[in-house]
Amino acid sequence: MGLFKRRRYYFTDSSIASDTVIALVMGGIALIIEITGIITSIATKGHVPDVFGMLLLCAILLGIVGEIFAWIGNGAQEGGVTGKRISIILNILVLGIALWIILL
Repeated sequence: MGLFKRRRYYFTDSSIASDTVIALVMGGIALIIEITGIITSIATKGHVPDVFGMLLLCAILLGIVGEIFAWIGNGAQEGGVTGKRISIILNILVLGIALWIILL
């Protein structure tokens, strides 16, 4: 059986850094939480339950940790530049939206 076993060789690098993927996922989840809170606030005319305040704090934490992972991924050798820039911009956008919501 081992005599006829085929071996596969891969000569390509990883297409995206794992830290960048983590940053993108965290930023995406935080953005979904914030958009859900905004839509709920519009639908209830500003009378949202208190749980949305806690969800906003969770989104802020996800944005901060996602930004840290994005900068770590930016320094990694593997992966392209586009994904790294998107993860940084996404997490800055999440933190900007959260700051905008708090200031209003």
